[in-house]
Amino acid sequence: MAEGGTLPWKVQKIDESRGPAASFSGLHNPLPPPPKGMAWVKDAATNEWSVQSIHPPGEDAPVVEAEAANSHDEIHYLEHKVAHTDTFQGICLRYKITPTELRRTNGFSGSNLALAPMTLWIPVSKERAPALATPVRPESRDEKIVRLRGNVPGLSRNEARAYLELNDWDADAAIKDAQSDAKEDFAKF
Repeated sequence: MAEGGTLPWKVQKIDESRGPAASFSGLHNPLPPPPKGMAWVKDAATNEWSVQSIHPPGEDAPVVEAEAANSHDEIHYLEHKVAHTDTFQGICLRYKITPTELRRTNGFSGSNLALAPMTLWIPVSKERAPALATPVRPESRDEKIVRLRGNVPGLSRNEARAYLELNDWDADAAIKDAQSDAKEDFAKF
């Protein structure tokens, strides 16, 4: 029998148990009218539309108080530097936030911290912020070596130590030097 026969496992069926298949027929229809006192505004950089408040010239814009009475709901942000031992789930558990909040705040998807920013901003309420804040302590020499090796793949421990010693144990400067040397070595090949 030729390919594409009528065998049961070759027949393709559209699953409509969750509703009809997507329809893009209304894609070119105009936007719906905005609420009263609002207007559609297109962002030139991203080509995205959003609804913004409008008011007549000469008048002050209406002030909307965002739950001033509930000051305990005010959001603060903690800075968390991602270490090589951190996991996505561990960060969520440590700061008692949902994975969605963490992703939305830092603008990434998935749970792979290698694809996330090296510094994460953790949203916390005002009363929880002091309890979660960790005292700032200087980074140890071993931590600097680990950070340098994490940012420059293929670097041995002795090479990382040498870069750090040349830069008076300034990890950021050592990372820049090692990365520039790695680029030069790559360009030779």
